[in-house]
Parts: sequence; C-alpha cells; structure tokens
Amino acid sequence: MKYLKRTLIFAFLLLIIFLTYVEFGGRYILSHDDRRVITVTIRSTPELPQNFTSFYSIIYKNSLTKNSWNYNLKVLLGQNNISECPCREMAFRIFPSMDIKNKNSLDYFLVTRYLEQNYNQTDCLNFNFSNFDFLENRKGIEKVSKSLFDKDIKDLTSLEIAEVIALYENPVKNNRIRYPDRALARTKYFHELYLKNLNKK
Repeated sequence: MKYLKRTLIFAFLLLIIFLTYVEFGGRYILSHDDRRVITVTIRSTPELPQNFTSFYSIIYKNSLTKNSWNYNLKVLLGQNNISECPCREMAFRIFPSMDIKNKNSLDYFLVTRYLEQNYNQTDCLNFNFSNFDFLENRKGIEKVSKSLFDKDIKDLTSLEIAEVIALYENPVKNNRIRYPDRALARTKYFHELYLKNLNKK
C-alpha cells in the first residue's frame, strides 16, 4: 500500500508537470522571430464585420468563446469539427512555417494553446478568412465577396455568408460553377443551420 501511494503521487506530479508544459510550452518552442511574426500578422489582419462573426458564432455555437481543450473533448465524444476552433485551425495553417525542430502533434497543440493564451478566437478567425485561398485567384474573404456578390463583407446577407462558409469548407467541391448542386446544398445547409440556431436563442 505504501508503494502504491508513492506511485500514485509520482504519477499525479508527472501529470501536473505535463499539463503545465502543454499549457505554457508554446512560448518555449516558438522562436522569438516566430512569435513576432504571429503578433505582426494578427495585428495587421483586418477585422471581420459583425454580421460575419455573428453568423459564424451562431452556426458554430461557442466557437469564439471556447478553446482547443473543448475541441479535444468533442473529439473524444465524436462531435469534432475543425471549424469550431479558429485558433486550432490557424495553428494548423501556420505550423509548417514555424522554426520548430522535429515537429510533432504535441508541438502543434502547444502552438494552438500559445495562440489562445495571447489572442482570442476572433483574432484567429480574422486571420483564417483573410488568408484562406478560395481558389480562382481569390485569396481572402474580401476578394471572394467581391467576386461572388460584388459586395463588401459587411453588406452580405445571411444567405450570401452561408455560401462563403460553404466555399471555405471546400473551395473545390462547393464551387458554384464546378458543382452547382452540391454548392447550393451546402449553402442551404449552413443557412438553415443559422436560422435554426438563431431561433433557439
């Protein structure tokens, strides 16, 4: 019993050390230059208008208030969706360019937690949509908004935002020219989900 107690205490201490590393390890594995690039990139990214962020937060409930721990819990419960955690998605996009030796999945999570501790999910959402390649020479949401609707983002209707979200989900298969039926179906799905969740408020 004495040895079992010591073993449990030791295991508990190891768990605490591991969780502490997971929470704060990002600042140590990221170089000064990488941290500076992240800061400059986020600060220089234009903010998405309220109509868009509201739509996003309604179809992906709590996505702008929860973090990657919540996402991983959903993974364990079989309810995961990468679009529900903007900072996790941003980490996925910037991770290949980071100066980290022997990159692995734990490092990826450390970068995600670093983003969440120093910025917020809305900052990451701004980055994701401003830098996403919608294909056909349309990098960033501003270009795709002009290309599809000849409008600024702030003037998009909820149905038009739904189409942008669908294109963001898959810019090839949800392209209205290449696959009009699928693109329309996904647009309707996101718009109906928006209306459904909006009515629950």
